[in-house]
Formats: sequence, structure tokens, C-alpha cells
Amino acid sequence: MPFSAWHDRWWSARVVEPETLRGDAGSIRNHVLPYWADWEMRAITRTGIQSWIRALIEKGAGAATIRRAYSLTSSIMCSAVDDDVIAVSPCRKISLPEIAAKPPQWFTLDQAQSILDELPLAWRTMCLIGFYTGLRWGELSGLHRHRIDLRRSRLFVAEVNTRSGIKAYPKSCKSRREVPLPPNGLEALERPVHLLDPGDLVFTTVTKGRAGRRLDGGNWRRHTWWPTVGSATFDDTDGQQLLVPHYPPHSMRHTCASWLVQKGVSLYEVQHFLGHESFQTTQRYAHLQPDAHKAVLDAWQRLETPLDIAS
Repeated sequence: MPFSAWHDRWWSARVVEPETLRGDAGSIRNHVLPYWADWEMRAITRTGIQSWIRALIEKGAGAATIRRAYSLTSSIMCSAVDDDVIAVSPCRKISLPEIAAKPPQWFTLDQAQSILDELPLAWRTMCLIGFYTGLRWGELSGLHRHRIDLRRSRLFVAEVNTRSGIKAYPKSCKSRREVPLPPNGLEALERPVHLLDPGDLVFTTVTKGRAGRRLDGGNWRRHTWWPTVGSATFDDTDGQQLLVPHYPPHSMRHTCASWLVQKGVSLYEVQHFLGHESFQTTQRYAHLQPDAHKAVLDAWQRLETPLDIAS
């Protein structure tokens, strides 16, 4: 059986989200089928898979791109084993390029305030809530009126806005969570929500003739976020006026986590507050803890004779 024929059978049986399907289709179209389409399933070996990975690296494909293509190929092969098309999967003990860990991009308090001041008035409340709660874009733009408890100063994350519409569940089971609101966040929310019906979205389009519609993330970034970040300025420690960093809206989530960790909130609490599935995700902020290097600094203080440079 050719790889392309088995791929078609495997693809038609998949049960995944529409957004996942779109991304997977692109990965397979660009990186998997051009190489494997005409191969017989039984002719594909572990060394063949490793050679394909090497070829992708030499073509300049990124580590994340290669890992996604490999993961899909591995799923195709595993399903072929389950259906007795092949005896064993060739996707075993494959060396993959490492994805370089990037430090979280976050705004300082002055930078965040500059962004809020520069934003059009209609979006200031949404971004203020984003900075304080760390909600993902889909969670923030998918927030409904009946999920806000003004009496208890809480909101409940239960829906998410996607390209395909509002989903009745967020990214993972841990993402479904209750989030406290600070007093200024509660005050900012009280004004826009008191006229809404329980099932209404809190944040919607405001364009004349299209007001009240579900937000499109790409349009909002293009027409609101990037122009704002491109013009917002702050004063650095030397009093020099600088543009705020050109970070995407998701950096509001990183900003929230960074502020909390710097103020002594434990990583465990931050994990549950943000709805991280894995604690490893939260550990990216460990270096910001107030006592992150306390043991090292204390050890230096205990050295009997510190090093010196003769003048």
C-alpha cells in the first residue's frame, strides 16, 4: 500500500478540532507527502525516517515545524500498525531538533500603563482584565456576561473564542477555572456589563454597522493592538522616552504571570491561576521569584576573602 493511500484513510477517520485539522493539513501538504507519498508503507524504515528529518533540517525547516511533521507521520504509522498494514512503526528512537526555549516576553508596569493609555477607549477594559487575569485571547474574547460574578469579584473561564466560533470548553480541563478580579478590574467591568443579557459576550466588535459581533483575533491585532504598541511610549530609568516592546497580545498573559511571581506568588498558585496543564510551563517564570538566587548570593557573602582587583 502506498503511503498516500494509507494517509487518505487515516485522515478521513480523524476526530480533532477544525483549527487543528487546518494546521495539520498544511504540515502534511508541505513536509510529509512531498517526501513519502509514493513510498510503499512496508518500505519505510527507521533510518529512512531519520534521513527525512535530516533532509528537513538541511532545507531550513524550523524545529517546531519538523516536530509537528514527525508527530503526524508517527501517528499515521502507528495507526497502520493497529490495522495490521505494517508490523511495526518505523518512528522509533528518532533524533529530533530541539526547540530553543524562549524567555517569556512581558511588559513592565509602566509599559502596560502606556499601552492602556494609548488604546482606543473601547478596548481599555478588555486589556486591563487581560493584564490582571492572564486570560488567553480566546478566553478573554469568549467571556460571557453570566460568567462574571460581580458580588464575589470572580469570573469563570468556561468558553473560548476560536476561528470556528465559541466553544463550550477551553483549551484543557485545567483551563476551566475561577479567576479572582482586582478591585480596579471589577470597577472597570461593572460599567460595560450592566446592560448586557446573561448570554451576551462581554467584548465584541465596535465598528459602526458591525457592532456586537464576535471578535476576530487577526483583525483585532492588525487594527487595534499593533497600532497601539507601535505608538505607545514609556520613560526608562534614565528618563529617556522609548517605544514599548513590540510584543503580541499573548504577552499580557506572560505579564500577569511575571508580576505575580515577582510579588511572591508561588509557581503552584500561578499554574492554577493561569490554567497551565503542565507545571513545566509555569517554571519558565521561576527566575523571577524574589528569592530565585538567594542561596547563591548568601554563599558569596560567606566567602572568607572575596576576590579583589588591585587598582
